[in-house]
Amino acid sequence: MKAVIHIGTQKTGTTTIQSFLALNRPALSSQGLRFEPFTPRNPAQMELGLTAIVRSGGELEAANKLYAMGVKGRASQEAYVDRFEAMLREGVKTWPEHTYLASSEQIHAWCHTLDRMQALHDTLNRHFESVRYIVYYRPQDEFMLSTYSEAIKRGEFQTLDQHIDTMLPKMNFFRRAKMWASVVGQENLTVRLFDRGVMKNGDLLDDFCAVAGIDRGPLEDPPYLNQSLSAEEVDLAMQIGKWTPSRLKSGGPNPLFHAAMVLKRRGLKQPGSKLVLSDEQRDRIRAAHAESNERLRAQFFPDSERLFTKF
Repeated sequence: MKAVIHIGTQKTGTTTIQSFLALNRPALSSQGLRFEPFTPRNPAQMELGLTAIVRSGGELEAANKLYAMGVKGRASQEAYVDRFEAMLREGVKTWPEHTYLASSEQIHAWCHTLDRMQALHDTLNRHFESVRYIVYYRPQDEFMLSTYSEAIKRGEFQTLDQHIDTMLPKMNFFRRAKMWASVVGQENLTVRLFDRGVMKNGDLLDDFCAVAGIDRGPLEDPPYLNQSLSAEEVDLAMQIGKWTPSRLKSGGPNPLFHAAMVLKRRGLKQPGSKLVLSDEQRDRIRAAHAESNERLRAQFFPDSERLFTKF
């Protein structure tokens, strides 16, 4: 059995891809593709990212993710990964499909070191004949705004400038792609761009299906999910966050915060204003990544004149 693994870079339509796969599980099976989240109610497949951490000797500490997976300390995390591997071991013996298909945002978020990448790849290689990876990268200025909205949703109440300071060092996509290629082999890594100008038919799902070997024709489309916050919603969340956190110490959502958001959101204009970068912020982001983007283009898109159509 082969494996195709989607490294879900944040804010590149990963939730849409996962919802698409979950919605079409029976139809995918008829095409020989097995989409099998370890926790059926959670198609985000955090088990893959946790496997990378645990098998490289680390321990996950993010309370909200521990809460989502129902695990605690290192022993609990090791047991969780052991159960996941047992599922894979038994699955390759009994699943009728020829390919295991998975998608996880936590692969990109948590596999930021070579040892974690290697641990995940070694684990998957123990169970599958071959493993191929797909990753999407988005223009850094667009990526910055989307990750800012997501950070506010998580309760990280920073200004946009503070968020830019935090994220700039983490957005060198060439460095990350080069690391993956060094571990899995560039022939096993398909790098795509979250850019309508270069995606097949200008559509993410058409593009993903073409790369992953999926016939999209008979499949259903998921609803539009995980919309970004408006500028007014960001301001509201930061105001509420001054007197109550968005999450409890357990990592679970804070009902008081979310009730206040629902109540106060009713008074906001709809639709709200889009979050935007100032010219100075945009120029700063683009200048910081001009060289690394050119190196990404040269190595993975040598026939293209430039990396992103709008950058």
